[in-house]
Amino acid sequence: MDVESAVFSLVSIEPHKVKELIDKLPYSQRAVYVAVKLLEEKGLIERRGRGRELVVEVSRGYEPQKLRDIYIKSLSFGVDPGFLLKKSTIDVWKTLRNQVSLREIQDITGLSYNWVRKIVRFLFDSNLVTYIRRKPAVVSLKEGHELNVLLDKFFSEERDTKKIFYPGAIPFERLVQTPEGIERMLYDKIDEGLAIRGTGLLIKGRGKLSVVESVGRELSVEEIFLREIETPEGVEDFCIKLIESKEVDYDRLLELSKERNMVNVVGCYLDILNGIKRLVDSSVIEKFRKSISKRRRVFLKAFEKYGKEGWEKTYEDRWNVDLYLDIGAIRHGVEMSTTHT
Repeated sequence: MDVESAVFSLVSIEPHKVKELIDKLPYSQRAVYVAVKLLEEKGLIERRGRGRELVVEVSRGYEPQKLRDIYIKSLSFGVDPGFLLKKSTIDVWKTLRNQVSLREIQDITGLSYNWVRKIVRFLFDSNLVTYIRRKPAVVSLKEGHELNVLLDKFFSEERDTKKIFYPGAIPFERLVQTPEGIERMLYDKIDEGLAIRGTGLLIKGRGKLSVVESVGRELSVEEIFLREIETPEGVEDFCIKLIESKEVDYDRLLELSKERNMVNVVGCYLDILNGIKRLVDSSVIEKFRKSISKRRRVFLKAFEKYGKEGWEKTYEDRWNVDLYLDIGAIRHGVEMSTTHT
């Protein structure tokens, strides 16, 4: 293990004074000092006061804290975290999500065949990969291995999440995130305003408040739209803001609506919005009209107990739906949304 990895390993286990690191590790005093400085420059460790003493500990933030978990888990499985987290090792590791040959890994990574073979051998000895075939060699990651799971979460690309901003006396943005995305926010946004729906947790901070909802997997804008259109808040506010964002792919929305038998509901909703203010091109609504289902849908079932207001029949006949919407609330949502765009 290299000295930098050794220093981070000890600090991951518990905070240390620099002198303690020098005493415990089999490296020169200068080498330990250099390693500490490099890790500080990378933002992975920091010195903090503990009483009258300065100790070195893992920095706050998602990346340092998750690296800490990976280091401790690697050591627990008898794996050198320094070699595991080398760029070349991770480049090879990323190719192994599917069954792949060593030659294919070489082509993908641009590494030499011998170096690819050495890394794969290290990963195999670490019990992180398995050979599907020996000649020619074809390998794949061991799914479910705790270390692979940690690495997958750490190196998964963070995708842009659709955010809807609400100005006002207490400005906030509403967004949905996977559990992994929320975990990252908890580490990196601890000093900012953050609320997690369904938990009661509200963290006061600087600037706008992020109100985040946990979802099992990453959702596209169109998937979020279809989920929200079945809620009063979505119909009267959030879906309108999604449309105003200009990020909805209506061809994709139509495709998903067909799969979920929601063409009538979505088309009707877009038609109603256009009756208040033209928010969607008429050609989009026409595409939905050509795909109307014979199966009648209730829209919005949550309001069924309140009955109807009398304006619904035209849209019900046109879109084969049973309407329970508050047109006043929708009109207010359109007016408020377009006021701030």
